[in-house]
Amino acid sequence: MRYLKPTSIHEAADALESSRGTILAGGTDLCVYMAEGVCQPETLIDISGIDSMRGIETIQSGREEATVRIGAGTTVAEVAASEALPDCLRQGAQAVGSPQIRNLGTIGGNVCNASPCGDTLTPLLALDARFVLRSTAGTRTVESEEFFTGPKQTVLDPHEILEFIELPSASCARASAFRMIGNRKGQAISQVNAAVSVAIVDGVMSDVRVAVGSVAPVPLRLAGLEELLSGKTVEDLHPANLRDAVLEGVRPIDDVRSTATYRQEVTVALVFDALAACGGQRSGQDEGAGAW
Repeated sequence: MRYLKPTSIHEAADALESSRGTILAGGTDLCVYMAEGVCQPETLIDISGIDSMRGIETIQSGREEATVRIGAGTTVAEVAASEALPDCLRQGAQAVGSPQIRNLGTIGGNVCNASPCGDTLTPLLALDARFVLRSTAGTRTVESEEFFTGPKQTVLDPHEILEFIELPSASCARASAFRMIGNRKGQAISQVNAAVSVAIVDGVMSDVRVAVGSVAPVPLRLAGLEELLSGKTVEDLHPANLRDAVLEGVRPIDDVRSTATYRQEVTVALVFDALAACGGQRSGQDEGAGAW
């Protein structure tokens, strides 16, 4: 096995183009897969030394809307601690693994692993995130809703690298919250998770985004529920009012971590709790916790 450690994104793209390589960032998923024999890459391309792929900044380009840009090599711990990011994304990052995993693993790795239960994926969908992909041919930008194609599958070409994650400034200004549930309080894989982003003015909701994970082959938006909630007031929220629209959008399965029926019931509860938390943010209350 060859090991390469490029110092720039251009070197990394060249290495990926010229070899049958696999990108290594934090390695918290890849090293497990290699140890289990799931994958045996011919070349490891370690991007952890590329400084331009780390950090969080606001980009203003001409007359275009400002964008919050997150380098794909930014650690999950850095995302969890950043006050520049919306609550739902910070809370989702706080729910990932253990402190050791969060300090080593990257948000780009969490996204590209594409697990339906990934705890940063639903917040990114709820925030209208865009993914900037780099290859030797240049860059292309993919909307988060179009990026995930199946369990651990994405639209990434074999010669592309996720370089940045971009959040429109408008989505960062909305109230947001993330909720998840697992079999234990620490280092738990989500049985279900949910993220909500919503604008609330005088108690009326608009620009509603609701995303759920671990209830379908990919993390997904609940378009029917979003339409139902638009124009409604926070005071009108009740689980019974959400139930049909939530269940219409999800397709959970039975597996070793949960039953489909349990996932359906919990999804309704988590979505309601995240929406209620957003209402609390509007009135100046601090919901805080990312787990329910």
